[in-house]
Amino acid sequence: MKILTATLMILLVMGMTVFARTPETLVLKAGQQKRSKVSGLTVKFVSVIEDSRCPVGTNCVWAGNAKVKVLITGTQASKTFEFNTTVGPKGDIWEGWSITIDSLTPEPHAGKPTDPRRYQATFNIVRLTR
Repeated sequence: MKILTATLMILLVMGMTVFARTPETLVLKAGQQKRSKVSGLTVKFVSVIEDSRCPVGTNCVWAGNAKVKVLITGTQASKTFEFNTTVGPKGDIWEGWSITIDSLTPEPHAGKPTDPRRYQATFNIVRLTR
């Protein structure tokens, strides 16, 4: 009985640890904000500051980079961050949570500027502390 109880306790603790580290994904359009159900943080995808990613249908020396402006509001304050898709910081830490950009769509097309309202970013939020 003691072994069964100990085994169940270990499985419960391991399950809680896995759950706590599973990223929550938020998909936001430019200008949109959402509140994370898990962290309670509000993430606002403010805008795309630059987009030098390699256009679809072309050959590039490097993949390029897009930089987005993000406003994160926690329980105590708000802060504006700049996240990059390829270089530099892909995210940051706020109130014990790691917030990173996972992807940005649509991809640029040669000779066609992207309408800023069409951008959509996927962010991941992961708990760093207990």
